[in-house]
Amino acid sequence: MGKRVKQYKKLMRSFQMLGFREPYQLLMTSDIILDTLKLDLLSLFEKTLSTKNLKPMITQCCIRALYARNKDPDVARAIERAKTFERRRCGHLMDEDAHPERECMLSVIDPKKKGENKFRYIVATQDEHLREMLRSVVPTPLMYVKRSVLILEPMAESSQKAREREERAKFMAGIVRGSKRKREDDDEGEEAKDAGNEEMDSGDERAKKREEEAKPNKKKKNHGPKGPNPLAVKKKKKENEGRKDKNEKKSAAAAITDGAATEEKAPGETKPKRKRRKKAPTAGAGNAESGSGEKTEGAPAADAGKPVVAEED
Repeated sequence: MGKRVKQYKKLMRSFQMLGFREPYQLLMTSDIILDTLKLDLLSLFEKTLSTKNLKPMITQCCIRALYARNKDPDVARAIERAKTFERRRCGHLMDEDAHPERECMLSVIDPKKKGENKFRYIVATQDEHLREMLRSVVPTPLMYVKRSVLILEPMAESSQKAREREERAKFMAGIVRGSKRKREDDDEGEEAKDAGNEEMDSGDERAKKREEEAKPNKKKKNHGPKGPNPLAVKKKKKENEGRKDKNEKKSAAAAITDGAATEEKAPGETKPKRKRRKKAPTAGAGNAESGSGEKTEGAPAADAGKPVVAEED
């Protein structure tokens, strides 16, 4: 029963998309009242449709059909139950003969014969031929009793096609309306923003003027020229550090030159020794030597400053 109730709820939601609303108008024929005398018919309808908001109805021609069977013993009870339901006017006169229930039901459900359930009736009948005729009327939920169980028929193909068309139309209409509404909302929002900004600007200007008027005239402080950013300026080096750096640079350059000079010399070569000239003897030294008796050696000392001329052979 739980699965069936869920299926019926889903089915009624589909019918609601086609215009069915609570309270549901439940139109019955005489045969279903006769077949359910031992059952609580209203509670069956409420459980099947998952709602207590129902309007059970019966036409005048269906009640007259019950009166025509008054010879049966159970018909009196069926008539008493039918009288508790709402009477639906079918437009057939009482003076005339009673119309067949099929014709009466079709004239009530589809009065203009356009294949449309104009007043959205839910039909409960045991007549299979009538149910077959009503399947072509869109949209018509059909119910019948089988083995003391009330059954709600699945949606007919014509009703399914009508539901698909309705869904498509709503979808397209929603897209168009949504785009229009967005444009209108955007325009209204921009206008409101502009108006609000103008009001805010005017209010801010007024408030600033009031504040300026209320404040006393204060002298501006001259802070002087601004200096450079201390974080962006390099720190000054101390004098000792500068001297050390210079000495280190000079020693490094001298070491580089010495190394280059040593690399240019051959490994076996030695530096030539410097020759020194002997100094000429002074005048006092020549006189001392002449006093010793050597006259010949004193002559060259006197002539030491003169150039020596070679003798020719």
